[in-house]
Amino acid sequence: MPPMPLLLGFALVIILAVVPPLIGGYLVRGLTSYLIFGLLALAVGLITGYGRLFNLGVGANFGVSAYTVAILTHHGVQNPLALVAAALLAGFLVSLLFSFYALVASGVEYLMLTFLSTAAFAAVPLTALDLTGGDNGLNVLGGLQPSFGLNPLVGNNFYWFVLGVVAALAALSWYVLASQTGKAIQAIGRNPGRAAAMGYSVPRYRIALTIYASLIASIGGWLYALQTNFVFIDLLGVANSTNGLVYALIGGVDTILGPLLGAAMLRALTDQLSRAGTQSSLFIGIVLMLVVYLIPEGVLGLRHRLVKRRVAARGEEVAEAPEAVAAGLKAENVEAL
Repeated sequence: MPPMPLLLGFALVIILAVVPPLIGGYLVRGLTSYLIFGLLALAVGLITGYGRLFNLGVGANFGVSAYTVAILTHHGVQNPLALVAAALLAGFLVSLLFSFYALVASGVEYLMLTFLSTAAFAAVPLTALDLTGGDNGLNVLGGLQPSFGLNPLVGNNFYWFVLGVVAALAALSWYVLASQTGKAIQAIGRNPGRAAAMGYSVPRYRIALTIYASLIASIGGWLYALQTNFVFIDLLGVANSTNGLVYALIGGVDTILGPLLGAAMLRALTDQLSRAGTQSSLFIGIVLMLVVYLIPEGVLGLRHRLVKRRVAARGEEVAEAPEAVAAGLKAENVEAL
């Protein structure tokens, strides 16, 4: 019998595939965008929540892949398979840089290296104006050909396509984490010294996790370029990476569904408050502070808290919940970063 998380995920996919198209309107377009940015959040969640590597460069994979699609269409490459292959290759090359950082640094040093590298990536479009369009951004040419003939603005086919891609990547991520490889990655994240003493190759697993998460972010960048037909410099900036981290923290960084849920919640809130007035950033900041303070383990992390209280009420013992990333780091766990 399939595991319960897999059954619940399958049921959620069915609901998302049926209900939003029936409602129609902006909901389908909005959910498409939420799912795409959910991949960015999922990539951050895998590295931060399970690998305990605070990487502020995942957004660079997202942006580089999106720019790769746009640039290639301006050079006559509009075959959809060639574009997705090029986007993945570009993301893979970027991931090698962050993999190197995972080998030579940890903790604050690793955080700063990824931060500075992402800031450097954001400056690249300004140094190659003819290629990237600079501050003006760059259109994706070719009409519907780069998106397999699917129209992101008309009908539901593109939405179903994105939903299928996201569902497949989420299921694959769940499978990886449930495997022996995933258990080793989580053990290394909690205590790399102990994992190394048990015979695990810490550098090899960290490199594998970095590359895998980067490819997920790259697929998100590819889908973003197809949906919007436009890329701009902010996709490469630190803000995009930080947004992915915030999405993951809000939903629950130690889960697969949590980052996807966090991206949908925060982007939906942003959309609604932006329509209400110019003070949307202030309200969003207040909401974020309340969430991080009240539920540092994320929205889905509340489940463990409720189970713990229920079991404690019966006088039984319960395993401690995983340390909440948003709550900060203890000194003895710094090496786990």
